[in-house]
Amino acid sequence: MSVEREGVIPPGTTSPAPLNPAADSRAPSLAAGAATADYERYFRIVRGAPDLVSWTHDVVRLQTAVLADLPATGLDAPQRADVLTGLLHASHITLTALLRPRSLPDEPPEEPPHEPPDGAAPTGADEPVGGPGGDDRGAALRRWKLGHQLFHLLLTTMNSVLDDILTEVRGAHWASVCRDLERLRALYDAATAAMAYASDFPASVYRDDIRPTMEPPFLAPGFSGVLNREHQVMAERMRALLDALGDVPRTVPVAAIRRAEALLRAAQRRNRGAHAVICERCVPDGASLLQQHRARTGERSWGS
Repeated sequence: MSVEREGVIPPGTTSPAPLNPAADSRAPSLAAGAATADYERYFRIVRGAPDLVSWTHDVVRLQTAVLADLPATGLDAPQRADVLTGLLHASHITLTALLRPRSLPDEPPEEPPHEPPDGAAPTGADEPVGGPGGDDRGAALRRWKLGHQLFHLLLTTMNSVLDDILTEVRGAHWASVCRDLERLRALYDAATAAMAYASDFPASVYRDDIRPTMEPPFLAPGFSGVLNREHQVMAERMRALLDALGDVPRTVPVAAIRRAEALLRAAQRRNRGAHAVICERCVPDGASLLQQHRARTGERSWGS
């Protein structure tokens, strides 16, 4: 009898250890992998294969923490409204998925399984980081990290909406395209407000207390936001979307689509401008940790 044909393993034979190829089907870069691991460990991003209940648990946990902290921030009313709108869109996408019958488990566990990698704290942990409770510096560091988690949540929501729009463009569902372009615009403004939330503390606190936590000996040199994988996916999807919108035939309601596209591009510009303002306020000389590392080493970084 052929072992291969029957698909069985002879007694005494052990299976090989699993192979773990990279998500992009390429050999990983040592520098890139280490830097990404540092980035995600710092902002407490724990990757895995969460089921929908686990994901919902994380969304609610993050929303609870942000909503509790939002009244203590210096954000103005429009910025707070943008944060709340982004949280609403994240909830909408999650609840829509939960309402699909096949996505619902028979009996959701009280504590959804979410196993972090060795040495990482569970994502549900919300203890203050960087200092004891009530310490202003510890509170600022916690807000810095919590705001970046909010940014990741909004980016994952944006990526889902981008997938929807690209599918709608391919299917010529133009009314849905216009509607979802507006959803994407709102999420962009929410992401801009999330950046304001994450950096809502004096520039001196960033310089003296937060920036050093992203440098050696705590993390590898060259720490940078370019390591944000959700943002990388979003940027790629946005380029694909804008290319697709450029090819819209004249026989469709082009005027409405162009208006929605113009509003989306304006939200992009606001986002970039707000990021530049935050960088200038917190780092007046404009030298990021990555730029400083490149200047010291005289080498091009893996992402350049």
